[in-house]
Amino acid sequence: MSNSPRISCVLAVCNGETYLQDSIRSIQAQTVHDWELIVVDDGSTDRTPHILDQLRQTDARIRVYRQSKQGLVASLNQGIMVARGEYIARMDADDVSMPDRFAMQLEYLDRHLDIGVCGSWIETFGAETSEVVEYPSDDGTIRCQLLFSSSLAHPATMFRRSLILTHHLFYDERAVHAEDYDLWVRASPHTRFANVPTILLRYRIHPQQIGRRYELETEESARAIRSSQLARLGINPSPEEALLHHHLSQWRFESSTTFLSATRAWFDKLIYANRLCKVYSEKELVMVLGRRWSEVCASATHKGVRTLLEFWRIPHLASATWSPIQQLKFFVKCLIRKDPHTKVMRMGRAAR
Repeated sequence: MSNSPRISCVLAVCNGETYLQDSIRSIQAQTVHDWELIVVDDGSTDRTPHILDQLRQTDARIRVYRQSKQGLVASLNQGIMVARGEYIARMDADDVSMPDRFAMQLEYLDRHLDIGVCGSWIETFGAETSEVVEYPSDDGTIRCQLLFSSSLAHPATMFRRSLILTHHLFYDERAVHAEDYDLWVRASPHTRFANVPTILLRYRIHPQQIGRRYELETEESARAIRSSQLARLGINPSPEEALLHHHLSQWRFESSTTFLSATRAWFDKLIYANRLCKVYSEKELVMVLGRRWSEVCASATHKGVRTLLEFWRIPHLASATWSPIQQLKFFVKCLIRKDPHTKVMRMGRAAR
């Protein structure tokens, strides 16, 4: 094994015996071989230590560090500190990387020196239905999306180790169960982001996932991170505005003209504040807001002409994401006051 592999894959695990072997085997199956796998065992009490001992005996690229239970953030930071690679690849103990994941992300980062963090599309599995989550590929959209949530799948990311060390961007224990979202926000002034527009990771859905077990704590941390983003725009939201932004971040819409009107006013405020502060590219910001605005309006077509009037009060958002044909269909639904089926956007599901 090289003393300075190109890639250090960091995997933190605690009692992950069920899926751990599948996860590690997917790393061993990579078409790029110049990597090390750093596994931080965070106080496992099941068969995880035994599985790790067996695997590292047959593959010198696997390095195992054991510690008393300290939590995910401490485990990830430990992995980064002992890493020797130029790049850090994240991996979770229940997911599966596609064989060409490392090759494609390595090639992308080598070609784009301005990109510090590179993710990819993912495919969910383990639930009744699978789904492909197509995250935005360009920096501007990814950056604007941070106003609401992360559009980088954490276990599918690869980032430059120098970015973390130079700017001391280690994971923050205060961002409970939202450590990746917090990291990207803090990294955003120092680098650019990208997603490779192909599926490089299969993301397992199961009841023991941290995001599912600690949904309340995750959302509380996410609220604080969103507030920091709004502060960059010079906005100190009222309690009503903060709650509205929270609902919009979760793709939770009320099918009422009151909600429509409040959303329109809030989006106008975000755009105006950004014109003063110039934090985001206005083109990408309008696209990100327009996507939510179109869905908010689509959820209230049964309100008829009142929804149409709200829709056209901010025409630059109205036309940002819908084609003329889609707009025509929306007009017809409003005119016949059609009550739409409840919608949940795929990025909304992935973010949660």
